[in-house]
Amino acid sequence: MNELEEITEPGQLSRQRLLQANRTIVAASSAAVTSVLAGFPFDSIKTRMQTHHFDSIMSCVRATYAEEGARGFFRGMIPPLVTVSIIKSVSFSIYENTKASLMERGMKNDSLYSTLKISATSGAVSGAFIALLSCPLELVKIQRQLEQILLKNQITAKQVAASETVNSSSWYAVKQIVHRKGVFGLWSGVGCHSARDALGTGIYFGGYESMKRILSSGESKAGPMTHFMSGGFCGILSWLIVFPVDAIKTNLQKDIMMPQPKYTSFWNCATTIVRKSGVKALYRGLNVTLIRAFPIHSLNFLVYEQVLKSIPPPL
Repeated sequence: MNELEEITEPGQLSRQRLLQANRTIVAASSAAVTSVLAGFPFDSIKTRMQTHHFDSIMSCVRATYAEEGARGFFRGMIPPLVTVSIIKSVSFSIYENTKASLMERGMKNDSLYSTLKISATSGAVSGAFIALLSCPLELVKIQRQLEQILLKNQITAKQVAASETVNSSSWYAVKQIVHRKGVFGLWSGVGCHSARDALGTGIYFGGYESMKRILSSGESKAGPMTHFMSGGFCGILSWLIVFPVDAIKTNLQKDIMMPQPKYTSFWNCATTIVRKSGVKALYRGLNVTLIRAFPIHSLNFLVYEQVLKSIPPPL
């Protein structure tokens, strides 16, 4: 007897069917919450290092703690905790549905190359779509993560009074962006954001499925360790390739609330950064990102696959 047949209560049966119908959403949401809780302090340090000069990871950590305390590492975390769950659920659903659709249209998934091709294509479709939802959220997150540093710079430049304080609220940041830039200001940098997410998500899912196939070669099903290692691999691979695009996007989005924006376009931002600080400036913060990438993405896919396994598919 399967699990459904063992359930006798109508309420339990309906809940089980609801879980089965939304198993991808439940699994992705669980993975998202785990990832945000474990990785947000690292993400905050990465953002600061991309947009401001620090000699090392530890100098950034020390400066943040000295000026803002432990709270500085978690500034702006609550909105992502809620919204990333939604976005990741949509992302995984689009990925799975796109992959199924491509297979129905004749695309194969029976070799390493075909697995890489179908997974990367489905991931890129998912990433390009999700960028439209995540761009406003990431813009607000960046403004929150950098608000203390930006205020300090404005006081130093005598653009605001020395007595000025930060109104520490994500909703306040949204209102300020809309007030200065209009509603569509929330999508500032969306072109760069879409490029980053289409490329990064394509590499992410393509790398994960390919590595899972390699590590589970000869086995009937991939186990938890395979999910864990494959997740860590795809996280590092995607960030290694997409990081310069992310650095340019972050600098563009950091700049939008300045009275006189420093950059006018993606290429202007890229060439200005390289001309001023060299190509290495596009990789500032990569070390903390890679330190964060393996455990976070390992946990992400481990939780996702285990939750998915615990909920049997619909009959």
